Parts: sequence; C-alpha cells; structure tokens
Amino acid sequence: MFIINEAKEKDLQAIFELEKELFLEDKWSYFQFLEEFKNKFSKIWVLKKEGEITGYLVFREFPLEIEVFKIGIKKEHQRKGLGTKLLQKLIEIGKEKNINKIFLEVKASNLQVYNFYKKLGFKVFYKRKNYYGKQDALVMLKEI
Repeated sequence: MFIINEAKEKDLQAIFELEKELFLEDKWSYFQFLEEFKNKFSKIWVLKKEGEITGYLVFREFPLEIEVFKIGIKKEHQRKGLGTKLLQKLIEIGKEKNINKIFLEVKASNLQVYNFYKKLGFKVFYKRKNYYGKQDALVMLKEI
C-alpha cells in the first residue's frame, strides 16, 4: 500500500537520489530540494511503500493557486497510476482550500508527460519560447 505524507528533512537525500535516477537533464541539486523544503510557500510530498520513498511531488501553494515544480515516480512503479494519485490528492486539497488553479510546465517535446497532464484535465495556457535552450515550455493550467 502506498502512503502520501509531507516530506521530512531526513527524506531529502532519498528524494535527491531518486531525482538523479529519473532525470538525465534538468535535475535538481540536493540544495534546490533543501531550499524548497525551507520555503514557507513550498511543500514536498513523498509517496512511500513500506517505508521506502517511491515518489515525490514538489509544489508551492498560494492563496488562490498552486504551482507544481517536480513530480517523480521510481521507474519500476511508473505507469501504475501513482503520479495520478499524487496529483489527484493535490487537486482534492486545492478544492478544500478554495484554490482555483493549478499551474505546471512541461517541455513541448515531452509528449508522454504532456499527455499525462492532459489526461488529468490540464490545458496549455501559455508557451514559453526557447525556455529550455532551444526547446519551448508549455505552461499548463487546471482550473478546479
């Protein structure tokens, strides 16, 4: 059974190790995770199975909106609905707090991730030209 909790500082190293496994480029450093952990607007959730971190979600919560920065699921657990589970919980929390928008961005060339967010009801709100070097970023929005 998978459980979602807020990360503790002791979880950051495991999150960082998972980040290195998942992202070949655009990966965060340990200190970026630490900065987000200490930021009063930021939250890091961990998805655990039997005490082991199998995924994470990094986001910032503001009075009327949430911005998602990172989501990662261990490779052996991908395509099993766990990323969806994390985002659905975020949407539920947003509704409870009367937050009406969730933003995130994705590389325009990353169709797999784009389609994942689209399936969850996110729509392209804005395109940032050459945001990732020569690649565009799609800013996606879900109204809740």
